[in-house]
Amino acid sequence: MKPELDETSGQHTTGHEWNGIKELNTPMPKAFSIWLWLSIAVAVLLWLLYPAWPYVTHYTGGILGYSSRIAVTEQVEAGRAQRAETFAPFETMDVAELAEMPNLRETYEPAISVLFRDNCAACHGRDAVGQINFPNLTDDHWLWSGTPEEIEYTLQVGINSSHDDTRYAEMPAFGLNEMLEQPEIKDVIEYVLQISGQEHDAAKAQAGETVFVDNCESCHNEGGIGELENGAPSLIDGAWIYGGTRESLAETLKYGRAGVMPHWSDRLSASEIRQLTLYLLWAGQDGNGD
Repeated sequence: MKPELDETSGQHTTGHEWNGIKELNTPMPKAFSIWLWLSIAVAVLLWLLYPAWPYVTHYTGGILGYSSRIAVTEQVEAGRAQRAETFAPFETMDVAELAEMPNLRETYEPAISVLFRDNCAACHGRDAVGQINFPNLTDDHWLWSGTPEEIEYTLQVGINSSHDDTRYAEMPAFGLNEMLEQPEIKDVIEYVLQISGQEHDAAKAQAGETVFVDNCESCHNEGGIGELENGAPSLIDGAWIYGGTRESLAETLKYGRAGVMPHWSDRLSASEIRQLTLYLLWAGQDGNGD
């Protein structure tokens, strides 16, 4: 149908009709029309002032030359500068000196705890007490000594990591590689249970002592007290990474162990590694470590 004048509203129709209902050709309210044209004008102005339109290798820079990437970079650099100023002692002092400063923990521990949670908690837990296959960092049982310098070095180079100077330690697979017979493995397990103060078969433990001396003492030291020089853990202190039960010891002796800790020198700054070193020393104090 053709457009016509609607007598009731005084408006013309659009010529469309649906089941007797005619559509009025009502104009847009002036306020809406004004806002529409204003928004278009503002959009055009912003297109001219700021980066807007991409092309093949770049984008229109805008008259003001603003770049959100530059702004973010400047903010990041400002944050780094502020952080460097805040953590200045870790930038200029060695870890042994830092460990002797009495008020350092009160000032920095809350911030450093975030660094620990972001990088270490996945393995060692939020409270650094470890979990199965990952050592507790709050006690005084260390594989390579718990001095500030040694902890820092371990964080730098890792354990069995890809770093050229990584600390290397591996428990051989005595069973899988047929280095020991099954009876010998059972005997040495009883000896380890004996020296660690657990229930054991005394006769088998006596035979296991010989097996231990011939095969294990070179790493774990006489009597199983451990060796800090090669990362071999003490077998008498009750601090087990992989478990000290017969079943756990049997699995360890059969398949061996070669735990990996990544080196952090490629990911964290020297200052951040010193911060984590001090954090572990503080955690050791809470856990009655040395």
